[in-house]
Amino acid sequence: MPERRAPLVLVPEYFGCLVFDRRTSRYLPFDAETTAVLRALRDRPVDRLLQEEADDERHGRLLRFYEHFDELGFFTPDGRFAGTVLDGLEVPPDHLTGPLAVHLEVIASCNLGCAHCFAGDLPRRDRRLTLDEIDGLFAQMARLGSFRLGLTGGEPLLRKDLFQIIDLALGHGLAPCVTTNGLLITEEIAREFGKRELVWLNVSLEGATAATNDAVRGEGVFARVMDRLAVLRRHSRFTLAFTIMKSNLAEIEDCARLAHEVGADTAVFRPLYPVGVASRHMDLMPTFAEYSTALNELASMEADAPVSLRHIDPFSPQARTETQSVVQQNYGCGAGNLVCSISVSGEVNPCSFLGPGFVAANIRDTSLAEIWHRSAGFREIRALPSTEPDGGAAFAGGCRARALVLGGSVNAPDPWILDHAGSGGRNPLVVLDVNAGGAGSCGGACG
Repeated sequence: MPERRAPLVLVPEYFGCLVFDRRTSRYLPFDAETTAVLRALRDRPVDRLLQEEADDERHGRLLRFYEHFDELGFFTPDGRFAGTVLDGLEVPPDHLTGPLAVHLEVIASCNLGCAHCFAGDLPRRDRRLTLDEIDGLFAQMARLGSFRLGLTGGEPLLRKDLFQIIDLALGHGLAPCVTTNGLLITEEIAREFGKRELVWLNVSLEGATAATNDAVRGEGVFARVMDRLAVLRRHSRFTLAFTIMKSNLAEIEDCARLAHEVGADTAVFRPLYPVGVASRHMDLMPTFAEYSTALNELASMEADAPVSLRHIDPFSPQARTETQSVVQQNYGCGAGNLVCSISVSGEVNPCSFLGPGFVAANIRDTSLAEIWHRSAGFREIRALPSTEPDGGAAFAGGCRARALVLGGSVNAPDPWILDHAGSGGRNPLVVLDVNAGGAGSCGGACG
């Protein structure tokens, strides 16, 4: 089993640092001044720092900072920073030290043929990464401070060594998430999941009824998944993950209720992206107005919801506020700014939704740090305008993949961001100056 580690990790960044909290699997950004305080508190207790501070205003600020974050478990009983610092990293001046999350495709085959699948036509006969190569990748991620790991497919449970992969990730201090269709869950597999500390174990459904779900995932799938969830909940925590599309708009609230009924801890709602197989089923794609209505319905029931609700989305009116920090210096989406994806054969892409035409390099040939910092593919995806969207011809926030499919280019405007701006909403990906705002959570941008 993985060794016991300090609960916090300080990752140096151009604006100061990000602190990764292993207990919540969240990153919090801090400006340069606060980063210096956290570094000092690694070696000296807060009482000594307060005694050394002669300026009354700074003394008060330091005390308030300590009291607030002490309640969040940032400090040891003797007043020191309860974490480690990743020293010796290359800290670039214009982007993060490493991706906050890496999505690793562990298998390129599936036991379903869903109409909305982003992975494209499966199976693919790629030479997949070995366990040793995956272990090396995880070591690189840990050195970069890239702790969040999504294990995807295809169907991950088709890979017989999946739990070995999970254990390798945990051994390097990563926070893995597995997304499965649930059909292959057995009593033994459920017990194995229950033994491990996963951030998320997502089981995918696309409706609250068999008729709605099975129209997308296949006849009989809903009933079979319900049967497997009854086994899973005896041994492990899990999440129900839904994709919002035209076919389930009328069932959004019922989906949240279903998650409670089957014993899920959380219901996750994601937008449908017009990529992979879904690009051939554009009738499933909701309009921006329909999608916004669905999120507002979820927000209205969130206070009384029997389970936790999460909207994995930058457009939700509730997902971004003026005080939440975005830690990239452009109007790009997360692709190449916050996340990257790695195929089953090791090809690294700014985003799994962009397709093979945007592969930057292969992890077998080039280190993750080199690809992240210096590959042409990642540098180009970050070269974005720095103005609010005005209805012009340039990409100015939103989703690069949606811009590519609906606008013909990753540099075209995303129609959804234009609709959002036209509705009077502020650009949900507006760049906030962390140096001006001080410490705070980066919310959904990091999750």
